[in-house]
Amino acid sequence: MRTKKPLALAVMTLAGITASGSTMGNELEARIAALEAQLAALKDQVVSQQNTIEQQDARISFDEEMIEEARPTKKGTKFQYGGFIQLDTMATSYGEGKPGNELIEDFLVASLIPVEPADGRSDSYSSTNMHAKTSRFYFTTNTPTDYGNLSSRVELDFVLSDQGDERISNSWSSRVRHAFLKWDYDQNSSILAGQSWSTFFNVGALPDVLDFVGPVGTIFNRQPQIRWTSGGLQLAVEAPATRLNRDMGGSLSTSFDDFHEGIPDLVARYNGAAGDLNWTVAGIVRELSYEDRSSSAVEDGSDSQFGYGLSLSGKWALGKNDLRFMANYGDALGRYMGLNAFNDGYVDANGDIETIDQWGLTLAYRHMWSDKWNSTFSVSAIAADNPGIGEFTLADSLAKEYQSFHANLSYMPAPGLRFGGELIYATKELEDGRDGDQSRFQFAAKYAF
Repeated sequence: MRTKKPLALAVMTLAGITASGSTMGNELEARIAALEAQLAALKDQVVSQQNTIEQQDARISFDEEMIEEARPTKKGTKFQYGGFIQLDTMATSYGEGKPGNELIEDFLVASLIPVEPADGRSDSYSSTNMHAKTSRFYFTTNTPTDYGNLSSRVELDFVLSDQGDERISNSWSSRVRHAFLKWDYDQNSSILAGQSWSTFFNVGALPDVLDFVGPVGTIFNRQPQIRWTSGGLQLAVEAPATRLNRDMGGSLSTSFDDFHEGIPDLVARYNGAAGDLNWTVAGIVRELSYEDRSSSAVEDGSDSQFGYGLSLSGKWALGKNDLRFMANYGDALGRYMGLNAFNDGYVDANGDIETIDQWGLTLAYRHMWSDKWNSTFSVSAIAADNPGIGEFTLADSLAKEYQSFHANLSYMPAPGLRFGGELIYATKELEDGRDGDQSRFQFAAKYAF
């Protein structure tokens, strides 16, 4: 009996183990099956993602091939952004009353200086102005290609806008200064197309003054053009526009016709150097024209005339200092000199255009007191050989002469940072002897980036 009990116990234990093992085996198999299902799902997901990636790679490769076929360039276009922030603060006094145009409050516009009225009744007027309109920014690109270097520039500022409201935000809308492309098709030759400084204007000779425009005798103009450059020689065709003095029923009027001219302004220029002297000589030929139309279909009068202009300018380095000069002469300088200080000519009693001889001279000396302090002293004058009363009824009311004087002191404590103060004095004289003057102190804070 004793021998049977252990045997029976062993049999019963073995049976329990077997049953337990069977249960564990089933659970294990179920887990393995679940894992295999999850693995299969993950495998399918990976395959799907690989197919998607391969399709995207193929599409990108195709797009790149299409781009390369359409644009045969070397890779590596460079982009640049820059500009400056400037605050201008100006205290101005006018000897003969308040100007009729607020534009002169932002910078020197000699033609807007008020003169003594014909009845002699006038008094002085003073004003204070602050703005950040001259702040600007630009965006440039530069791309090397198999056919030469391609570059472009877009530049904006906020001058000449009438949007501002001093009560709230002093907001001002932007305007285009430059917008052009340039193709350097070989080492010394290029083609420029778009809006930029007139080829007739030597920017390097512009005095280093705080005023936005500068002396009255400078050539100052930006406009649409096509310019070809080869070495020091430049040839350009530029946008035309005509401004003429006219007698409109006993009052002086200006004809501004920028769509009638048959040919663009033609400019030729040569840039040269001799030692420390960099110089530029430029010439311009212009067609001046007008049409009187009581309606778009009826012409009441018209005429056209050709005029010319010459300019000699440059910069002479005197060690760290420099002397800048600009001499201009012609019978159709008009809008090119002194912000249209004189018109191109006048319309006589017969309806014919008569041009007006004009000349201008600017001298400016910049002195470096130290690496951080410098000053510019400038003197400028322009004059016109206006017609007599027998040739033009309102000749006495035409501007005869302008002068301007600038003196400033600038401090540059860090790269790109400038603080400066400038004294400006300008005069205007008419043919009948009436005159006016403007005195201004300007402070500017500027950071160029």
